[in-house]
This record gives sequence, structure tokens and C-alpha cells, in this order.
Amino acid sequence: MLNLYDKLVMDSAQADAAAREARRAFKHIGEFTESKTPVVILFRTVPDEPENALIVAPKFLSADYQDNLQRAVESAEGQSSYEFGEYLQRQSFADGVNMLEYLHSHNNIKKIPSKDITVTFGATAAGRIALDDLNKQIAKDKGVNISELHTSAGKPSVTADATATPKE
Repeated sequence: MLNLYDKLVMDSAQADAAAREARRAFKHIGEFTESKTPVVILFRTVPDEPENALIVAPKFLSADYQDNLQRAVESAEGQSSYEFGEYLQRQSFADGVNMLEYLHSHNNIKKIPSKDITVTFGATAAGRIALDDLNKQIAKDKGVNISELHTSAGKPSVTADATATPKE
């Protein structure tokens, strides 16, 4: 007679791999490269300082605010935003306080060199990239300099040529 228990046992490595694959990947999430402290990336670059990013570490927020921030990150609008901070300025915590204003006024937003942040968009090593490398790839794909990435709604600013004649 067959022992049914033998068929139910799963290899723990298989179960771990299956669980990692089942996790959903989110944009705007990362961690400090050294300490592995989770962060939310508000802006990947800073105007006139393309080597820096603006981040917030949720662990310094109250549990309610952490939950509200996480829901904002996971929302469809949050995921479709080019820069999460642009979306966050239109969002409020459950108590009605504007998220971006609160994070700014309580000194939760930190300017950090982008080389010190690892973006974690997947559960495996293949789902990790240094933020400065990601910025280089995005700039290359858009055909712009890294310094031009921090623009409204992800659309690089177009500077008019002073010698161009207006079209009529």
C-alpha cells in the first residue's frame, strides 16, 4: 500500500522558490545597499543633483502611516507613476494629512546618493539593481542625460533652440 504522506512532502527549497516567484514585484521599493533597511523611493534623481535620490524609510513611521504608505505604493496609480513622489503629493493618510507634506515636515524624506540604494523589483538576485545603474538605463532608453530624468511626469524637458524660427 502506498503511503500518501510521501507524495505530500515538498522539498523546502522548491517551496521557498515557489513562494518567491508568487510574490508580486513593485516599483518604487528598495533598500539601503549596506544595511538592507527597506526604503520607498520618492524621486530617483534630484534637480541639479542627478547622483542623489529622495527616499523615505517606512520603519520610522507609525504603524498606521506605514500601512497607508504601503497601500499607496501598491496601488495601481502609485505603480503607474513615473516618480512616486508626484503621486504621493495627491494622497492623504487615513487621518486626512497629506502624505508628502507630512513626510517633508517631519524630516522623513532623506537625500541619499543613488549608489547607496538598491532597487528591489523582484525576489531573486536578478530582481535587484543599484539605483544609479537603473537611472543610467532609463536615461539611455529615453535618449536623455541622467540630469534630465527629474522632470514632470517623466517627460524630459525640451529646451528650445534660440536660433529656431517659430512655425506659423
